[in-house]
Amino acid sequence: MRARTQVRLSLYERGIVEALVEQYRYTAADARKLVVDYIAVLRKLGGYEQCTHYAQLLDRARRMNHSAEQWLERIQEIEKGELRDRGIESEERHYLQTK
Repeated sequence: MRARTQVRLSLYERGIVEALVEQYRYTAADARKLVVDYIAVLRKLGGYEQCTHYAQLLDRARRMNHSAEQWLERIQEIEKGELRDRGIESEERHYLQTK
């Protein structure tokens, strides 16, 4: 039998649990499980939005059967695209050189 590790939620993450309970009618246990299931996504995104916003996103992801892994893959694809983006100044220089 494998021991399960307990995830310690931050105050912000507990706020998301509360929002899931209050606004989306999750039980406290189900809301906590959902946050823990998507904890890697939440920590990757950072706490810049209101807890209710992330509660909405987690509820939608669950209803649409989007896993945390799929979400993280999409974030990584976007980040790779941002790394390839040379920026508007580079595009302007290229345009002016071809004129």
